[in-house]
Amino acid sequence: MRIGFVCILASAVLAGCGGEGGGGRPGDDGGAGAGTQSDPGPTLNEHSNILLVISDDLGLDASSGYQVGADLPTTPTLDGLAADGLIFDNVWASPLCSPTRATILTGRYGIRTGVLAPDNPISLMETSLQSFIDTNVPNTYTHAVIGKWHLFGPDNGGIDNPNLMGIDHFAGFRGGGVNDYFDWTLIENGRTSPRDTYTTTAFVDLAMDWIAAQEEPWFAWLAFNAPHTPFHLPPLELHDRDSLSPDQQAIDRDPLSYYLAAIEAMDRELGRLLDSFSADTRANTVIIYMGDNGTPRRVYQGPLRTRGKGSVYQGGVAVPMIISGRGVSRTGEREDALVSSVDLFATIANLAGAGTTEFNDSLSFADLLSNTGPGPRSYAYTEVVIEDSNRDEWAIRNDRYKLMRQLPRPEELYDLQADPMEQDNLLRDGSNVDAILAELRGQLAMIRE
Repeated sequence: MRIGFVCILASAVLAGCGGEGGGGRPGDDGGAGAGTQSDPGPTLNEHSNILLVISDDLGLDASSGYQVGADLPTTPTLDGLAADGLIFDNVWASPLCSPTRATILTGRYGIRTGVLAPDNPISLMETSLQSFIDTNVPNTYTHAVIGKWHLFGPDNGGIDNPNLMGIDHFAGFRGGGVNDYFDWTLIENGRTSPRDTYTTTAFVDLAMDWIAAQEEPWFAWLAFNAPHTPFHLPPLELHDRDSLSPDQQAIDRDPLSYYLAAIEAMDRELGRLLDSFSADTRANTVIIYMGDNGTPRRVYQGPLRTRGKGSVYQGGVAVPMIISGRGVSRTGEREDALVSSVDLFATIANLAGAGTTEFNDSLSFADLLSNTGPGPRSYAYTEVVIEDSNRDEWAIRNDRYKLMRQLPRPEELYDLQADPMEQDNLLRDGSNVDAILAELRGQLAMIRE
């Protein structure tokens, strides 16, 4: 029997064939094996649904499962997924959103796709994950992307780009964010309409409606724009920070509290989505939750705010990931294997039954969901190039050491085991690191050749 999965990045949600409602609370055990002689329990299908959920601008310091920040949001839905699933401790993404999304979509680094900075468009010549699944698991999955896309361009089909990339259904917005969470324009399969529903709520509504209409296994990519700027006060029923004022001056004085409130709202709406699933749907779903890059510098709780979102320091590229649900037997555990956002392509394709463990730069880590041992990746790589700002940065790491450079500044080398906050540059203190440098530079050259 082949097993398919539902993925949730900074985002996390699961689902089975069909969208009938009535499921249990997030974190309830809906897996196979439940039931008695009188109640046989959920029915497992050959192919599960796949749901990828991504949060926007949510780093480790704002994630309760990592205990990096001093002020953490209340996230019972994500905490429940973590308790019933596997937390990954060494996941890298791009330091900015468009490049991360392109790596997931194509299984290729930005140096190959040209998506190296926000607003870089994705080429229609690229093979999307959805098209790859259609080719290798034919006549099986329908698919949708709901929420933030951020890969549009005037020369790649404009607002039709997701559909031209092989995605059956797109419902979201165009750019990197919205000016107002309560006043925005929805693009749905090339048609636009004004919306005044809170975006986090609207995306869950759209996901629930689309899922309910499906009769075959599906792959849904749910990309929240929360907690991306603008910092704002979410609807009061969606968070626990009751003392917050809607006044803009109050938001400007204490943006962190509003940022955390937006995370709580996202978590609560994610819980509403999970609650809508039947027992069969829950049993047929695997959840992957992931952030797309680090926390914005203005609200970053790391030691130096310049090392948050947009930088290749850990605060910009280390992101949360939780996988929970069908096929995840390592529940309540942590995994320290190296994982890159680019690996989601091969992993999701593998879980969908495509029969691949490697594609372009992408390596499947699906085996880690049920087995301990080394992961498939010995090195992780990330980059950002913004020509208008003359920025060219990259980083590469193995299981211990990280080499990085922000041109025109010199290289920096850190021992992430002894110095996870990157305070002691080994290239400045006279350490004997020639062998480490040779190893990491050699791998870097192979990736960038």
